[in-house]
Amino acid sequence: MSIKRILVVCSLLLSATSFAQTKVYIAPNGKVFTEEVYQKGKVTSLANARTNYGAGYELYEKLELVSKTTDSIKYKFKWDFLTKDMLAEKLLLDKAVGSDLNLKNLNFLIAATRNKVDLAKPTFVNFWFTNCIPCIEELPALNELKEKYRDSINFVSVTFDDDKKVSYFLTKHKFDFIHIVDAKKLIDSLGVSGFPKSFLLDKNQKIQFIEGALPSVENKQSYEIQMRSLTEKLNKLL
Repeated sequence: MSIKRILVVCSLLLSATSFAQTKVYIAPNGKVFTEEVYQKGKVTSLANARTNYGAGYELYEKLELVSKTTDSIKYKFKWDFLTKDMLAEKLLLDKAVGSDLNLKNLNFLIAATRNKVDLAKPTFVNFWFTNCIPCIEELPALNELKEKYRDSINFVSVTFDDDKKVSYFLTKHKFDFIHIVDAKKLIDSLGVSGFPKSFLLDKNQKIQFIEGALPSVENKQSYEIQMRSLTEKLNKLL
C-alpha cells in the first residue's frame, strides 16, 4: 500500500471517529443533556430571558471540559443572561479575581466589629444597598450561610449607603453580617455597578470567586442549586 493511500485511510478513520463522538453537557444541578437538547435549550432559555427581562439580554456560555474519549466529550456548562453593560461589568470584575481586598480601614457601622474580622479566616463580602429589591430577596440565603459558617468564615456587608440608612434598614430586616458603610470609593474602584454582588476571599484575603444575586427561598429549585454551588465554593476556601 502506498504512503498516499495510507494517509487517506488514516484520515478517513480519524474523520469517522470525530463524527462518532457524542457531546454531553452537564448542568450545575447535575442534569445531563445531549447535544440536541442542549442547543434547543439555549434557544428557548434566551427567548424566555428576553421575554421576562428585556430584549437587550444575550446568553453567555461557559464550558468546562470534563472528559474526552474516542466516542464522547463531556462538558460542564454555565449560562449567564446579561446585557452588554452587565457583560462589561462581569469582564471587569473577572479581572479582580486573585487580587487583594483590604476591608480593615473602611467605615464600620459599629466600630467595635472591626476587630471581629479575623484575617486568618476566609471572608464572604456582600455588596448591596438598602433600596435594592434583589438584595433584600437574598437575605434569607445570606443569613443561612452565616449561620452555617459563623465560626469559620467572616461575613461582611459593604454599601455606599450611610450609617443612618443602614441602621434604620436593620430595624426592619435581619441581616446578620458585620456592616461597612459609606464605601462608594471602594465599590467604584472594584467596578461593581450591579447589585447584589458577593466576593469570596480566601485566608489571604484574595478574591477567589465573584457571585451574583442569590434566588429567593420561594424559588425552591433555583435556591437549592445556587446554595449547593456556593457551599462547595466556600468549603474550598476553608
